[in-house]
Order: sequence, then structure tokens, then C-alpha cells
Amino acid sequence: MINKIKIYLGFTLFVVGLLFLTPALALTSLPTGGTSFGTATPLSTGQYQGGALQEWQTPFFYSIQVGAGQQLTVSAGVFEQSGCNLTLYGDDQTELISIYDENPKIVWLANGDKNVHNYYLKVANDASAVESFSLTISLANYYDTGSNTDAGSTFDKSLTITPGTYTGYLTGYSGIINAVGDDWQDLYKINLQKGITYQFKVTPPSKTTIDLSLHDANRQLLEENSSTNAGAVVSLSLTPAANTSVYLTVAHSEYAYQDALVDYKVEVLSSVSLTKFYVCNGQSCELAGDFSTKEICQQSTTKNCYTSSNCDNQCGGSSTTTKTTTTIVPTTIMPVCENECLVGATKCFDNFNYYKCGDYDKDGCLDWGSPVYCGEKNKCASGKCSETKGCQCSQWQGTECGGAECAENRMAKTRSCTPVACDIEKICGEDPSCPDIIFPPHDGGNWWTFLTAFGALKWFSGLYWLYMLSGLLSYIYMAICLQVIAKKTNTTNDWMAWIPIANIFLMINIARKPLWWFILLLIPVVNIVIGIILWMAIAERRGKENWIGILLIFPVIGIFVPGYLAFFDYKKEEKPEITQPYVSTGTEAANKPTVGYKHLCKYCEKLIPPDSVACPYCEKVNPLGPFRCPKCHEPIEKDWKVCPKCNLGLRILCPYCGKITFFGDHCEDCGKRLLVTCPNCGQEQPPISDNCMKCGKALKPKQI
Repeated sequence: MINKIKIYLGFTLFVVGLLFLTPALALTSLPTGGTSFGTATPLSTGQYQGGALQEWQTPFFYSIQVGAGQQLTVSAGVFEQSGCNLTLYGDDQTELISIYDENPKIVWLANGDKNVHNYYLKVANDASAVESFSLTISLANYYDTGSNTDAGSTFDKSLTITPGTYTGYLTGYSGIINAVGDDWQDLYKINLQKGITYQFKVTPPSKTTIDLSLHDANRQLLEENSSTNAGAVVSLSLTPAANTSVYLTVAHSEYAYQDALVDYKVEVLSSVSLTKFYVCNGQSCELAGDFSTKEICQQSTTKNCYTSSNCDNQCGGSSTTTKTTTTIVPTTIMPVCENECLVGATKCFDNFNYYKCGDYDKDGCLDWGSPVYCGEKNKCASGKCSETKGCQCSQWQGTECGGAECAENRMAKTRSCTPVACDIEKICGEDPSCPDIIFPPHDGGNWWTFLTAFGALKWFSGLYWLYMLSGLLSYIYMAICLQVIAKKTNTTNDWMAWIPIANIFLMINIARKPLWWFILLLIPVVNIVIGIILWMAIAERRGKENWIGILLIFPVIGIFVPGYLAFFDYKKEEKPEITQPYVSTGTEAANKPTVGYKHLCKYCEKLIPPDSVACPYCEKVNPLGPFRCPKCHEPIEKDWKVCPKCNLGLRILCPYCGKITFFGDHCEDCGKRLLVTCPNCGQEQPPISDNCMKCGKALKPKQI
């Protein structure tokens, strides 16, 4: 009995030991990364164990392949409560997202612009040394409509679907807040049948809204709609007059969505019940599409159609052979489209039009083009146009302008043929009795005639031109001023000055106010007060009196305020303190300094005047008040490791003595100011970045 207990106990300890040891044994040694994009070391999914990271060590570069519609997750575990920086770069080596933390994590959903994206990962350490760290890389498939790829954001990359219900995915965050991907919209291509009413319906998650638009085969906008509120279903409908194809665009319209993914449901419904039909292609059975009858399927494909997925074993190959696509593996580029036809092949669209096979959307795969008319007294049969013999048709008879779904300036015409339907019997033709619809010239035509025909010439005369021109010049003037102010105050993303809405966020950043102030600018009356406060803060950032910002609300004078703040660089003059000659006015005790009005220097703890910019004893700057973060200027404390406001590491390597010190105004060891000088433009600045805050070029610390 005792021996059995020992055996059970030993087995239990063995299993428990495996549970603890397995994760450690599963970690793969992290290979040494490259020193640049060109020498980046390839990595696949898995868990890696890295070595030590020294302070200011040259960063490591790795490359990771991610398929369209896959979500990349990279997380680092850093020991000893230190931190490291993970930065993800795109195929063109532009920065996508950068995270600094004790356990940084990057999430990124890839779009369908490329079959496979080659991303770059930079691992860097800008703070204290790290003994070891772990790196985990994983990929999750979020393919649209179960297609093993992303629907794509352009017409050329659209995904073909048939009537049914599907699930799609979009990036949840906006680039203004925090980007976690670049899959902002999905395009679907849908083949429609003549005379059937189709409904396109999209259901978004409860926290967001969706923009829905429909384009015809020529990629021209037909209709668009948006969710009226978060979670509201949005739909469009269409009844085509002929067999055609349309493009359905699903876009995420709510930038403040707080999940990493927007999973939406898209439904394509038809007024007539459709059946999936299959055709033989060589020895394999392929899906031909959804058709109302077998006859229409065979007429469209010029092949025998079957309702079973194995084509009733009539293809000459395996009884269950069906064509499928292959999941994209990130390390291997796989095709995401299939040839629908053979090069140069033709098939009938109906009795009088035909398709021709070719690579029309330039995606590397063959597909059927738009219908082509066979011509008068010709008919399409077996994929070829041939002369119709014995076909007699009457003269065309006009019915009404705009009738039978013709345009308003086109006459609906009909005729009868014998035998019936031996030639086309309905057309939309020109007729002098139909009103002309004048469209704007696209090739340098006479715009003056166009405007006069619509009675719109008065819109572009007199004061209207003056208003348009002054509005355009005012916008350009404000954009230039705001961009110059951003550059002179070392505010990043100065290009946002030219983009509506984004320029408001730039103005808030220049004033160093929280971004949620944008909401206050949407409230009537309140926005006037907030606007004045912002421009007062901007004036202070430019070294001017803050009351100058108030002048913006005054007519005429306010026009010159942005230009004054942008182009006049002299700062307000500090009035020098005039020291009066000493004159004894009483007893010796009365002439002694009043100690109660002085304050302790936070460096040498000697009493100094309350308005001291530098301590007269230890000569250090900013001797009064709390320590402040060099990046966001929020109050910090010496025992903190990172700034709670901007997450900046507060332990750095002194560029003079080489010792680790608190990131204040002065080094704790050598006492020198923690400033470095840009070797390109000469700007002095705290060493908070690898690049100069002014010119953006590489920044190197001073040498002793």
C-alpha cells in the first residue's frame, strides 16, 4: 500500500513538473537581429527567449511576413521591472506603431493591398539594462467572408461573393487615436441577374457605425448610406435592367471605436430564390455561381450545370473533386485568386451579347469582361456571334423618353421580330423629342455653355467668386501660419495644418492641451471660450503676451494674429529689475533680509529668492518647484521610473559622465545639465529621442 502511494505521489510530482517546465522548454532562443532594415533577421510565429539588452544598445531588426486579413500580435516580456521599445514598420519601412512599456504589445491587422506583407520589427532599449526578455509572435486569421484573404480596399482587390450571409472584419481604431491596423474598408464584387431585386444589408457591432456604398460595373457611384447611430443596420437595394456586376464598399466610420476589430455581418438577399450551380473545368468541379434556374446557368456559362458539388461525377476525375483556395502561410506567397476562364475564351451573356476572357482587373488572374453586343442581325450561340438567318424585324417604334428604365434624354424603342427573339427587340436610342441633359465637359469643353444652360452662371458671378476666392486664400493663409507655428514650437505632424479637422487636433497639440478638448469645440458658445484659451496658450508658446490670443475674435485685427504669431520671432521683453542703492532706514535688525519670503533650493537646500531662475549658490537651473518630465512637463518624482503621463523612461545614461541618472535638469553624479546639441542644426534639447526635435535628423549625444 505504501509503495502504491509512493508511486502515485511520484507520478503526480512528475506531471506537475512537466506543467511548469514545458513553457520554459518551449521557448526558442531568439536569433541575433540585424542592425538595419536591409539586414533584418526573418522570424516566424512562436515564443523566443532573448538575452541582455544594454542601455543605448544598437536596436535589433527582424522581418515578419503577414498575409492579407491576418492579425499580427507581438508581445515582449521584460524582467526586473524595466522596459523596452517595440516598433513596427511597413513594407516601405515607414513607422506604423511604437510601444514602450515593461511588457509592450503590438497588434496589427493587415489589409488586402498585398497578398503578403513584409513587416519589420525593431527591438530597442532606451532605459536601464535588461538581463533577459522574451518575445512572442502570433498570427490570427480574420479573413473576410471565409475567403482565406482580405476583401481589399480597392476595386482591383475586391472579393467576389454570391448572395448569402457572411462575416467581415475591419480595423477598430483610427490613426488619430491609436492605429492597430490599416484595414479600413472592404470591397466586394457581386454578379447580378436581370430583373431580380437585390438587397445589400450590413449589421455593425453595437459600438460603431458603418458607411455603405454601391458602384456599378464601370466603378461609378450608384447609391450610398450610413448607420444613423452606433449599431444601426444599414442597407441598399438594386434591380438591374440587365445582367451585370456591382461593387459593394463597407467602411468603418466611427474612429472612436474601442475594440481592436470591427466584426460586421454582410447579407446579400434576392427577391427570387437562387440555387448554387457547379460546372466542370477539366477534371475538377467548380462553383459557377447562384442562378434562378438551370437553363439560365447553362446559358451564362455555355456548360452543363449541376446542383451537386461533385457535378454528378461527370467531370472525369475524382468523384468528390472540388476547387478550393489555400490559406496563405506568412512565410510563403500563395495565390489568392483563381482563373475563371481560359485566355481568349468567349461565352454568351444572353442571345445578343457575349463575354470575353482576360485579365481586366490586373490581379494576375483571368476573368470574364463586360458584355459586348454582337451587332445588328447577329445572335450569340455557343459563345460565338453569328448571322441570324431568316430573322425579320419591324422598324423601331419609340414609346416614351425615359421609359423602360432608359435615361431621360433617351427614347425607349421596341420592335417585333420573326421568329420571336431572333434579334434584340428593346433599346434605348437617341430621339430629338427627348430633352437634352448637359453634362460638364471632361476634355476641355466649353464650361461657359454648360453653366449658362443650367442657369447657374449667376452663381459664379460677382460676389460669389469673391467669396470663393477669399475663402480659399483664408484657408491657405491659416494652414501656412499653423504649420509654421507648429515647426517653431517643435510640435510634430505639422502637415496636419492642411487637413480639415486634423488641423484642430494640431492646434490643440501646439497649445499643449488634452485632445478631448476637441469635443468642447463642438459645443456652441463654449467653443468660443475654448478657442480663445487655445490661442492664448499658443501665443505663450511663441513667447508672446497671452492677451494677443484674445485679439483673434475681433474683426480685421484677428486676421493678422496668426501671421504675427507665426512670422514675428522676437519675444516679449523681460523688464529688468532695477536695484535701488542701499539706504539705511532704521536699526541694523530691520535691514536684515526677510527669511520667510525665501525658499529652499531643491538641489543645495539653501534659501534663495522665490523668483530665482538659477540657484545663486549651486548655479543649477530651475531650483524651485517640483521636478518636471522633459517630454510632457508634468510634475514627477525622483523615485519614479517612468512618467505616468507620457510613459517616458526617467532613468537615462548621462551623455557626459556615462552614469545612470534621474532624468531631471541635471545629472546626479557630475551635475551637468542633461542636454544634447544637434550636430546638424545646433538645437539644444533633452535626449528623449534618437532624432532632433527641430530638424528631425539623427541626434548624437555630446562627447566629454
